[in-house]
Amino acid sequence: MTDSTDKMTIKALADELGITKNTVRNYLVKAGYDLARYKKNGIILLDKELIGVARSIYRSKGGQLTGHLPVNSTGSDFPLEKENEFLRDQLAEKDKHISELTEMIRDQQKLTLLQQQKNDQLLLENQELKNRKWWQFWK
Repeated sequence: MTDSTDKMTIKALADELGITKNTVRNYLVKAGYDLARYKKNGIILLDKELIGVARSIYRSKGGQLTGHLPVNSTGSDFPLEKENEFLRDQLAEKDKHISELTEMIRDQQKLTLLQQQKNDQLLLENQELKNRKWWQFWK
């Protein structure tokens, strides 16, 4: 739409500027306008003054889409190769950590088995002592 229109909805203005309706609404509310006065039948119709204010605020912000990530952005300060290298390093570190934890689990299982064998041996010796008769005290 052009500047020559008398009235425009927030949606139409947002589409023209390439921003969201909420962004347009926030621009106008922060500028001190009460949008409830411009509401008719649940639709906010902006007059020339509000349209101009919203456009000037948008231009003053450099036409940037605030709060939105650009589509197909690769991240200029963290190229794809560096990201892959970082992820490989992180994966190698996690693999090392997993192997260390696996080794610790094996050691713990061995210790548990040894402890169980000692407990069984003590239980057997205790049972043998109970089964002895009083006259076999020298055994």
